[in-house]
This record gives sequence, structure tokens and C-alpha cells, in this order.
Amino acid sequence: MVRFSKKIEYSLIALRYISNAKDEIITAKEISGKYNIPYELLAKILQKLKKENILVSNQGVNGGYKLSKPLNEISLSELIDKIEGKSGIVECLHTDNLTECFIYDSCSIKDPINKMQLELENLLKNKMVSDFI
Repeated sequence: MVRFSKKIEYSLIALRYISNAKDEIITAKEISGKYNIPYELLAKILQKLKKENILVSNQGVNGGYKLSKPLNEISLSELIDKIEGKSGIVECLHTDNLTECFIYDSCSIKDPINKMQLELENLLKNKMVSDFI
């Protein structure tokens, strides 16, 4: 089974919480406390989302985060790529260097796995983060 990492799970939780807050500024500490998410990890995730222009932040005493664009404009695929980087369901599908796979030339499942990878990518491109709100 394909699984979302904790980073993706926490990203979705945080984005949902920030989205439901409308135009209020939300802090990492607030989300961390409410959902019992490790603060340091969540802070890094929110900084990454800011760097990737999904969130905007205000600095200072009243600082925090809010959305920079609606969640229906962000695909699940885009979120995963921005948080985790490009990946595949098997190692040879997420590397540029196929020589790292010592059985690639004789692999009997690479074609069906590649097809499954493309189907999964299409599914994730068509699911928006707003679908989780």
C-alpha cells in the first residue's frame, strides 16, 4: 500500500486548520498544541510551505501563517512534490540514474509498475488539497 509520510499528513492537517481560520494568522505552536504534532517538525514543514509559496508568514510577536492561495488550486501531487520531492512507488522510478538498479535490464515488472506509477501520478494531480478540508 502506498502511504503518505508524516510530513504530508502534518502538512494536510496544518493547511486544513489554517484554511478554516479564514484570514486569521495561525502559529505553528497553535497547530502543534491542538493536534499534538512535534513543534520543530511542524515549524520546518510550515517554513517549507512558505518557501514554496503555499503559505505567507508574518514575523514578530503577532506572527504566524495564512494561505497564499486557495487550496483548490494546489494538487495533492504538487504538495507531495514540494514537501517530499519527486518519488516513485519503487526506487528505480524516482531516480535519474537507472544504473543504480542492478536488475533494471532484466526486470520483469518494470512496465506494469511504470503504468501503475503513471496512474497514481494522475490520481494525485486530480485530487486537490481542498478535497481534504
